[in-house]
Amino acid sequence: MMPLSVLFLQGPASPFFRELSWAMRRRGHQTLRVNFCGGDLVYGDRGTRYSNYMGAIERLPEWYRRMLESEAPTDIVMFGDCRPVHAPIHDIARERHVRVHVFEEGYVRPNWITFETGGVNGRSALSRDPAFLLSSSESVPPAPLSAPTGYNLRERALHDICYRIANGAYAWRFATYRSHRPYNGITEYAALASRFARKSRFEREADNLTGQLLQSGKPYFLFPLQLNTDSQITHHSAFGSMLNAIEVVLESFALHAPPDHLLVVKNHPLDTGIACYGQVIEQLARKHGISSRLRFLNGGHLPTLLAHAKGVVVVNSTVGLSALHHGRPLIALGSAIYGIPGLTWQGSVDTFWTGATAPDMHLYQLFLNYVLYKTQINGDFYTKSGIRMAIPAVIDRLEAQAT
Repeated sequence: MMPLSVLFLQGPASPFFRELSWAMRRRGHQTLRVNFCGGDLVYGDRGTRYSNYMGAIERLPEWYRRMLESEAPTDIVMFGDCRPVHAPIHDIARERHVRVHVFEEGYVRPNWITFETGGVNGRSALSRDPAFLLSSSESVPPAPLSAPTGYNLRERALHDICYRIANGAYAWRFATYRSHRPYNGITEYAALASRFARKSRFEREADNLTGQLLQSGKPYFLFPLQLNTDSQITHHSAFGSMLNAIEVVLESFALHAPPDHLLVVKNHPLDTGIACYGQVIEQLARKHGISSRLRFLNGGHLPTLLAHAKGVVVVNSTVGLSALHHGRPLIALGSAIYGIPGLTWQGSVDTFWTGATAPDMHLYQLFLNYVLYKTQINGDFYTKSGIRMAIPAVIDRLEAQAT
């Protein structure tokens, strides 16, 4: 096999891309990286050649064209395909027949990361054809069991803080850089600290509400929220923000759901509180006359809530796969890899409340096998053990695609 020439764009806020670059070079491949900010510079592989992009975002497409012409990479890797610094590369790489590979958090969780050629989520090339899945049983192996990666939120947060500090320290060098994240680190971590201080109370309240809900026996639909700035919401749905999705779902529930059913809205565990979902939901519930039929949880045990739900509403969250795993009727309001006839409700949200049916669990298992085989790698981006597990499998896939 001829050596690969891999161009690294922006990675996760962790040593993952640095370790992957080292490993690629040890296997005899060439590597090159682009730094867009101080975090990229500090977390980059010091042994590989690099270029610092310090221009305006509007000039980036032409800069990419020149780089791909002069460097002629065989492959490009990035974390997330919707970041402003990544958006222009897709068409340019396609024109020059350069393979693009995108990392993202796992479609299947925990213990998996996503590594997909072409794009992820709304850009994914995974088939949505149930007939294809039904015919894939002989060519796609059964879903393997995952090994635990040692992932912990504290280590992830530490890398994120270090990455942001580096961004600040080198802001003078990358003066035009603007992060894809809408809030600065001080704002986000102040909000997260406030939420963490109330975490015990949130969990206690959520457990009490869940207990009351299950004891009452009242049927309920579950609506798990995504982060307001998630690219799945901003790029791969018609809503543009989670707040808009909330308004649509609550209004539809008020008008079309059976009057004896409840709606349970569960907040995302990493929500900072900046979007003030609780206040917004309370106001909308009053507006639509459903205050007595709505429960908002700032915590809670998701598997328990899924196991007893009459149905689940998501935009395109990975919680959708968990809902399918529990055999729950599901509707995906955005572009989701699991938005397949037989797995999700194909009608409108207005008809979902009374018409939804359970997924075909045989089709779900075939879909799970397919997703794991094509896009998932056992590991994580943030711990030494998780990175050590993932990198050999990533390189094997890159080399396999080059043959």
